[in-house]
Amino acid sequence: MKNNLNSLKSLYKIFAIIAFVMLLGRLAQLQLWNWDKYFKESERNRIREIVLDPPRGIIYDRRGEILVDNRPAYSVSVIPYEVLKGEGPVNLLSTILDQPASNIKQKIKKEKISNFLPVKIKRQIDFSVLSTLEESRLDLPGVFYTIESKRFYPGGVNAPHIFGYLGEITSEELVRWKDSGYLLGDIIGKSGLEFQFERFLRGEPGIKYVEVDVLGREIKDLPELSFKDPNSGHHIYLTIDAKLQRYLETVMAGRRGAAAVLDPRYGDVLAILSKPDYDPEIFSSPLTPEIWKQLINDDGHPLYNRVCQSLYPPGSTYKLVLAAAALETGHVNFNQKIFCSGSYRLGNRTFDCWKQGGHGAVNFFDAIEQSCNVYFYTKGLEVGLESWSKYSKLFGFGTQTGIDLPNESAGLVPDKTYFDSKYGERKWSKGLILNLAVGQGDLLTTPLQMAYFAMIVGNEGRAYKPHLLRKIVDPATHHTAYPQIDSVAVHEILPDTFTKIKQGMYLVVNGPHGTGRGASIPGVKVCGKTGTAQNPHGDSHAWFIGFAPVDKPEIAFCILVENGGGGGAVAAPIARGLLSIHFENRPMAAN
Repeated sequence: MKNNLNSLKSLYKIFAIIAFVMLLGRLAQLQLWNWDKYFKESERNRIREIVLDPPRGIIYDRRGEILVDNRPAYSVSVIPYEVLKGEGPVNLLSTILDQPASNIKQKIKKEKISNFLPVKIKRQIDFSVLSTLEESRLDLPGVFYTIESKRFYPGGVNAPHIFGYLGEITSEELVRWKDSGYLLGDIIGKSGLEFQFERFLRGEPGIKYVEVDVLGREIKDLPELSFKDPNSGHHIYLTIDAKLQRYLETVMAGRRGAAAVLDPRYGDVLAILSKPDYDPEIFSSPLTPEIWKQLINDDGHPLYNRVCQSLYPPGSTYKLVLAAAALETGHVNFNQKIFCSGSYRLGNRTFDCWKQGGHGAVNFFDAIEQSCNVYFYTKGLEVGLESWSKYSKLFGFGTQTGIDLPNESAGLVPDKTYFDSKYGERKWSKGLILNLAVGQGDLLTTPLQMAYFAMIVGNEGRAYKPHLLRKIVDPATHHTAYPQIDSVAVHEILPDTFTKIKQGMYLVVNGPHGTGRGASIPGVKVCGKTGTAQNPHGDSHAWFIGFAPVDKPEIAFCILVENGGGGGAVAAPIARGLLSIHFENRPMAAN
C-alpha cells in the first residue's frame, strides 16, 4: 500500500514537472520567439490606421475657368472585427443610417479584406447623420467617418459626356488597378475625362493613426506614427472654351443632336456637345437604382455620347468628298453644265433632287452652292464606287479620329467588298452608288468625323488629332506637362482641289443662291456646307459643317440636329451664333 502511494506521488511529481516545463516553453515561445508577432497584434488592436482620401484634381477650361471642382463630403467606415462582435452596434447603425442591418452586414462581409481594415459602408452622409454618429460614439466601437471629395460644377457648363462621372470601384476594376493602391469603397472615374485621366486626377491617399480603447473607440490621434498628408490629384486644363460650350448647351436645349467645334491650327476641341444629356450632379451623390433605371430607360439615351459614338448618314455635307474625288480623277469640267430637272433616272428608278422643279443647268460651283443632287448623282456614277471609297478613307472616314475620349466609333465607308458581302457578288445595283453620292445609304459617320473633315479642307490637307487635354499641372510642384499634338497630311490630294472645294463652300454661305446663308456673319469669310439627311425613323436630320475664315481658319465645326429638318434653316443659324461668339471683340477682315 505504501509503495503504491509513493509511486503515485512520483507520477504526480513527474506530471507536474512536465506541465511546468510545457508552460515554461509556451511562455518562452510567446515572450521570446513570437514576441514580435503578438506585439504587432496587440498594437493593431490598440492602433487604427485610417486612409485619408486625396482631393481630386480640378478641371479648368482653356482660360482657367473652373469647370469641375470639389466639395467635402463625409463617409462612414467600420472595422469589421469590432462592429460584428455583437448585434448592438449594427442595429444602432441601421437606425442612424436608415439601412437594414442585414444590408450593412452583407456589405461588410462582401468588401472586407481583413478583420482590422476599414470598410466604407455609406458615402456622403448629411450633417444630421454626422451629428447623431458623434453623439453615439460610445455605443459604436469601430465606427468612424472620413472626409472625401464630392464633385460639383461651378461654371455652369453641363457637359457630362466630356467630364464623365465617378462611382465606387468594382471588384473587376480593383483587379485592373491592383497595383495602384485602390481599395473597395474607393471612388474611381467611370466615363469621360474622369475615366480617361483617372491616374492623374485621383491623387495620392494619406495615412493617419489613432489610438483606440479596448472597445474600439477612438481616444487620440498619433501623429508621431508616420503621419502622411494626402496629395491632391493633378489639375487638368482643357482646350474647351466655356463660352462656346455654354452657348451650344443653351441653343440645343430641348433638342436631340450633337456638335463638335475644333481649332484647325492645333486640333483643340473648343466645344463638344451631345443632347439629350443629364445633370452631372446626379452622379456626385450615391446613385439610387431608381435614378439609374430612369437614365438607361430614357428613349433619348442621355448616357450615349452622340458626337463621337452615334453614327448617322451625313447627307449633302458628304457631297464635298465626292467633289474632291471627281476633281482628283479628272471628272470635273468647269465649263460643263448638267441640267437638273428635279430628278435623275437610272433604269426603272427615279432619284429625286431636293428641289422640286430642279435647279436648271448647273456647273461644279453651282452644284455645291445649291446642293444639287442631280449633279452629284451624275458625278457619282462617273467617279465610281472604288474611287469614292478611296477618297473617303483619305479624309479619315471609316477610322477613329483618336480623340481623348473613350469608346469612339469608327463609322462605315462601304466599298465593293462590303456590298459583295452584304448582297452577294454582282448582286447589287448602281442605285447604291447614287445614294452614297448624296451622303445616304450605308454610309455612316459621327459628327466629330465631319468636324475633322472640315478641318482638313480648311487646312488644305493638314489635320491634327482632336484633343480635349491642354495641359496637366501638379499643384504641389507646379510642374506642367503638355500632350503631344499628332498631325497628318493628306498628300494624295492636290492643293488646287482644296482651293476649288473651299471656293464652293464659300458660295454656300455667301453666294446669291447659297443653302447656308443663315451662317453668314459680318466681317468674317465663312465657308460651309448644309445637309439634310433622310431618316427612316422620322424627320430628316439637319447638318451644317464649315470653317472660318476661308484663309488660315481658326475654327472648324459640325452642327447636327436630329429630326431638325433642313440644314440651312436649322443648323446653319446655330453655327452663326457660334461664330459670332468666337469672333466677337476682334478686328474683322473686309468681306
